[in-house]
Amino acid sequence: MSTDQHGDSGSLKDSDCIVGIDLGTTNSLVSVCDERGPRIIQDSSGERLLPSVVRFSEGDPVVGHAARANSIEFATTTVSSAKRLLGRSATEAAAASGPLPYRIVPGPRDLAAIDLDGRVVTPQEVSAHILGQLKSTAETALGRAVSRAVITVPAYFDDAQRQATRDAARLAGLDVVRVINEPTAAALAYGLGERGSDGRTVVVYDLGGGTFDVSLLRMIPSDGDAEALVEVVATAGDTQLGGDDFDYLIVEEILRQAGVAANEQAHLSPEARQALLLCAQQIKVTLSDASSATVQLETSDDAIGSIQIEITREQFEAMVQPLIQRTIASCERILNDAGSSVSEVDRVVLVGGSTRVPAVREAVGAFFGSDPYTALDPDEVVALGAAVQGSIISGQNRGLLLLDVIPLSLGIETVGGAVAKLLVRNSSIPVRALEQFSTSVDGQTSVKVHVMQGERELVENCRSLGVFHLNGIPPMPAGIPRIEVEFIVDADGVLAVHAVEKRSGRHASIQVVPSFGLTAEEVDEIEAASFEHAREDMHIHRVIDLRANALLDVKWIQEALDRVRGELKDEYISALERLLDEVRGFIEQSGQDPLAVDAEAFHASKERLDHESVKLQEASIAASLRSDQG
Repeated sequence: MSTDQHGDSGSLKDSDCIVGIDLGTTNSLVSVCDERGPRIIQDSSGERLLPSVVRFSEGDPVVGHAARANSIEFATTTVSSAKRLLGRSATEAAAASGPLPYRIVPGPRDLAAIDLDGRVVTPQEVSAHILGQLKSTAETALGRAVSRAVITVPAYFDDAQRQATRDAARLAGLDVVRVINEPTAAALAYGLGERGSDGRTVVVYDLGGGTFDVSLLRMIPSDGDAEALVEVVATAGDTQLGGDDFDYLIVEEILRQAGVAANEQAHLSPEARQALLLCAQQIKVTLSDASSATVQLETSDDAIGSIQIEITREQFEAMVQPLIQRTIASCERILNDAGSSVSEVDRVVLVGGSTRVPAVREAVGAFFGSDPYTALDPDEVVALGAAVQGSIISGQNRGLLLLDVIPLSLGIETVGGAVAKLLVRNSSIPVRALEQFSTSVDGQTSVKVHVMQGERELVENCRSLGVFHLNGIPPMPAGIPRIEVEFIVDADGVLAVHAVEKRSGRHASIQVVPSFGLTAEEVDEIEAASFEHAREDMHIHRVIDLRANALLDVKWIQEALDRVRGELKDEYISALERLLDEVRGFIEQSGQDPLAVDAEAFHASKERLDHESVKLQEASIAASLRSDQG
């Protein structure tokens, strides 16, 4: 696999030029793939990595190396790690911002924005300048205009974060032809070189500057005319865990050594915060090769002043061990989801600059029982895979097929606060699902469609992604309208929901763009709680469904009984009313404490009522026919 940059432009047709972009938290890259294979595009100085740092000055923004080099001097107007803010609420982002030198404030729709000396910019604007610089680099190297790109995102980015990435690209003048998950992109780059081998089960462990993902993939080589297949079987991760968090822990240790109390840290100047972050990054890099790191930190802040910092690798590894163990827990999760064992994993591929930390490599090796694969540059492999995907889309690479998955289950709220799952997590995308529902109230002319994400059975334990209303339904008795709900997740992982009332043809739809993304804690809680509460959740869901159906049955039976009571024998009426009272008792109990209801007894009681009411329904139909004839 060649990764050399070449300046000739004859190998790609203008219409076929789709670049691959890894928009990273710490660094970003642009790549291209032609008949010679994928390669990183270097800038005019021969640099392959572009620091994801932007300084907003009076003139044009300064992007990359120059912005990072002068970030202490211009601490109040320089932005780094903007990727972690994309698609997140101001409250969430501020809580997870650590010692960043800039202030996070509410922007449009209460999403996170950045206050730079009174000038408010969005993470999309920051990312757009980074993408614009990558676009310019590609155009200079390739000698042509570049307008189309495949952009990578963490597998656990939700719809809002993916859409924010698309918005940033549009601001940069780029048409995003595909959004692809980072570990999947890494597998594409890896799989291209493995096409001639036997099938493999591969784990891609991706620990970058701001996010963590791990995916289990099956790589099936081409056979005759058949395409090689890269199939994502399971994925897990954390959108708020990465190298930045390692840096924040080092900053805490520096402040401890400097004697800065916790209540004083909030008052540190932006310049001091920026100096602390740069110092922490230097220490982290040094400790990848050395047993200790000593750095002289000079600041103008009275709380710190001038201090010499020494941290050993042993100290650093003790600090970051809980974070590393969180990644190993995700590795356990994907094996469980895929029904696989460690012994079935043929290779573990490391992706992301933070995998250079020795403690990370040791933990991954210990868990999987073998040394991780490190032949591919962990900083570059995602961008290379994005370029491979671009070549597939443009038709230049016809020998490879990619199947990705959704990370969490998707469904809608039903009567009683339950969640009906239309798509379960780790379903391959693109994917489509249909389900039919009805109304629960007579004459209902509008239905709320509440889209949920999560693994639990009740709305209160899942995350709301969006709400829309299907209006204009002709008034009909409860249970008669036929409402078909369709979920479509496209190849970019973006969800669209459609609803139609089949009898009237009334329809409504939404492309789900939630107000902000999932926090690390929410992802952990969603998945852990789904296992911990699985039995009681399923019980409650079943009782809620029984209650909803029983309410309709009791309503219909009571109405029919009132119409034809005079045509039925007294003993039959008494037996039917006893069963009605029995079912009403279960309905009342289930409304108060569904967990305490005997679901089997409730189901049996409802079945007896349904069976006993057959004669009533026959009498009701006969009465209706006589009425029509009269």
